[in-house]
Amino acid sequence: MDAPNSDSTQRWMRGLGLGLGLVAMLGLSACQTAQTAMQDRTTRDAVIGTVVGAAAGAAVDSNKRGRGALIGAVVGGLAGGAIGNYLEKQASEIQDAIPDANLEGRGDTLIVGLPGDLLFASGSSSLSPGAISKVNSLGDTLVRYPESRVVVKGHTDSQGDESLNLRLSQDRAQNVKNFLLARGVEDYRVTAIGLGEQQPIDTNATPDGRSRNRRVEIEIKANESLQQRGSGTAY
Repeated sequence: MDAPNSDSTQRWMRGLGLGLGLVAMLGLSACQTAQTAMQDRTTRDAVIGTVVGAAAGAAVDSNKRGRGALIGAVVGGLAGGAIGNYLEKQASEIQDAIPDANLEGRGDTLIVGLPGDLLFASGSSSLSPGAISKVNSLGDTLVRYPESRVVVKGHTDSQGDESLNLRLSQDRAQNVKNFLLARGVEDYRVTAIGLGEQQPIDTNATPDGRSRNRRVEIEIKANESLQQRGSGTAY
């Protein structure tokens, strides 16, 4: 076999070098492409995470602002000083525990309205399972504020016999009181009153109006000790 001459060997070596270089360049390019893709995905995921987080934060902030505005409106209707401050704290806790409660401040009284349709079945004075948790939460708050006294008022619409409505509203108010007592609120602090159809807040001519009139209102007031401090130093 003839031995290769020097020129052929040199050309073969140069071709081999160029080939290896091209392979190395292609490998480097592939690595860089993969790395770039990974970086792009990382950047994209980071952006998506930031947007989602910001949206969630905005929703939370919006809810907080909504609750703050509501409590602010309630506080605006309350008396100042020790009484107002004491009732304001209760309003804030009740709003957090029972978001669908209707709160209103009237001087030295905090009114907690609970729609009757959420508490009782039609014509019944027994609390529904969902209502029990709401009343229990209210009772837990009242236990933490022993210087408040409570009046539970039951209301109905004007459908049916007036005397039966009065009895039904009294039974409903009494049942709410019983659940408050079971949570540890002292009996002497709570009064239950049935007012039947005597104090509507809407028309009884429409289903929506009658629905609003069927309700239970819990009035929270300062007891005599707190009233004596009146508008003095905040509690």
